[in-house]
Amino acid sequence: MSTTRMITAEEFDYMMNYQSLTENRSQHQSMKRKLLKAIIKLYGEKFYRLHEGTRKALDRLCWFAAEKGFCFPGSTYLGQTYEKSKGTIDRHLRELRKQGQIITVYRRCPRNNGKGNPVHLFVNHPYFNYWVDYLQLDLECNVDTDVKAENAEIAWESKKKETKKRSTYNLSLKDLNKYIRNDVNFKLSSDYVPSFIPTAFKSTVSPFFPYADDVYKLWGKVRLAYKISRLEQPLEDLGFIAVQAFKETIFAYKRKRIKNTFEAYFFGTLRSLFSVERRKEVQRISDNPLFYNFLEV
Repeated sequence: MSTTRMITAEEFDYMMNYQSLTENRSQHQSMKRKLLKAIIKLYGEKFYRLHEGTRKALDRLCWFAAEKGFCFPGSTYLGQTYEKSKGTIDRHLRELRKQGQIITVYRRCPRNNGKGNPVHLFVNHPYFNYWVDYLQLDLECNVDTDVKAENAEIAWESKKKETKKRSTYNLSLKDLNKYIRNDVNFKLSSDYVPSFIPTAFKSTVSPFFPYADDVYKLWGKVRLAYKISRLEQPLEDLGFIAVQAFKETIFAYKRKRIKNTFEAYFFGTLRSLFSVERRKEVQRISDNPLFYNFLEV
């Protein structure tokens, strides 16, 4: 998937300075393998028949993206490094976009304020949803031009037919599925959120975000922040932190202190509160008389 969204210098600096998901080479290598595994699955046996330079270029893309979920090496650089043409690299990048492995945005060109160098966001990286929210990308609208071309004839024909409003009461499961997915005005209330989202969090959020998709997206921020914090306690026991983070974000919004997006501020608040809880957790372990500190031997 490709989008003409151009990121500013300030947005790019923020992305570059954002905390890395990986803390050491072992974690970096593990994340790289995860991203590459998804690409290999996409290509199937064909991957191993690709030219060695092409495979190394794809591997390098995954290596660059492992740290923060995005990378921006130019096609010319990759082609020269691995002895492939720029056209070959671009062709494989288009395939990755078409198959939903990466999203490509563009840095703003300082010379003419137009489209500059591409930045590739990896869909299978844990930070992907965060970057989508931070950059406010509309993934439903920004479909890759190759995909649009394939569906052009179908889209042209569908314009001749008016969409009919139908009652959902007597729809079959097949028709109901089509109705829910395609009707842009159809939104589920917060009563339909999945059961794994704590009731306390749902009750706190729903007066401000009455739709299930919004509550689900905010809980996704909670899960990502929890994963990054590396807390030992299960998330189920830390629901009070998510509630507190949301309340603090609402307060900040009311005081007009949020300069970016609500979701980004909420995520940052979660990170801070989880970090405090992690320090408390480490302190409790250190104070435990049953804990044996091998570093002091």
